[in-house]
Amino acid sequence: MRAVTPAPGAPRAPIARGRWIWALSGVVTIGLLAIPTVGFLLGTSSGPALSAQPQHIAMQTVTIGQPVTSVDMETYGASALVATGPVHSVQVTETIAYDSQDARPPAVTDSVAAGRLTLAAPACAASNCTVGLTVIVPAPGDVAVIAQSDGGTVTITGIGQANVNSDGGPVRATGIRGPLTVATEGGTLTLNGVRGPLRADTGGGSLTAQDMGRAATSVTTDGGNADIEFAAAPANASVSTGGGGAQLEFAVPPQAVTLNTDGGPALVTVPGGPYALTTGTGGGPQIIAIATDPGAARSISVTTDGGPLQIAPSN
Repeated sequence: MRAVTPAPGAPRAPIARGRWIWALSGVVTIGLLAIPTVGFLLGTSSGPALSAQPQHIAMQTVTIGQPVTSVDMETYGASALVATGPVHSVQVTETIAYDSQDARPPAVTDSVAAGRLTLAAPACAASNCTVGLTVIVPAPGDVAVIAQSDGGTVTITGIGQANVNSDGGPVRATGIRGPLTVATEGGTLTLNGVRGPLRADTGGGSLTAQDMGRAATSVTTDGGNADIEFAAAPANASVSTGGGGAQLEFAVPPQAVTLNTDGGPALVTVPGGPYALTTGTGGGPQIIAIATDPGAARSISVTTDGGPLQIAPSN
């Protein structure tokens, strides 16, 4: 059995260990044709596929008895989820898939040092295994999360701040109060209720965001579409789609907006006005239906390089 490693000099706290769950009297062995079922169980997405070998699946739940202020996790192609829940201590559910030729599942690190919980299975970096992780933290969820999924789905809900790299897997983040940094490398990105500064690069994946806050927003999609609804006026909104379409909707007059679509269509809707407006469509059609003034305190700059542009008042 693994033991949680306390911070240097700190007393060792007891940890309630979950028992391994083996289905069908010992081991779930799934043959080649059932490998998609393994992906379903582990919540994998477009990440590295398990090799054409029968797979064992094992699960356990670990209760972390020490205070946790940050979580650093890697899943090697399986899903990752962090959310708040009705718990007094952090609870981690591990779902491990590994080669049937191995007698035991790979060792999973679940150590705490200076408030940092590390969840990883170093053996999976070079072998055929994945570790799906579900982490439930006590409310109000004031933790920082670093998540690396190597293609697996990542879901972060109700957390203080997060830094996510999914390597192609889809990412969903909801109710993030502090800074959020996301790189999906082609995976889709879905956001709702992000209140802190946002830095997102989807590498070609589409971005859909609703109920965004007033903090600065920087988005790059490299060809993916960007559809963003701001519930508050951001200090600065910068969006570059690299050929994808962009639709930005503001419920409150924004301070400064910069949008570049590199040929993609652009639609911006804003309330009030006037705005200091700069556009560059490269010969593409444009419709401007808002009040403009070069001396206005609020500014909008849109470049489409041939794509159609429309700037309209919000309903």
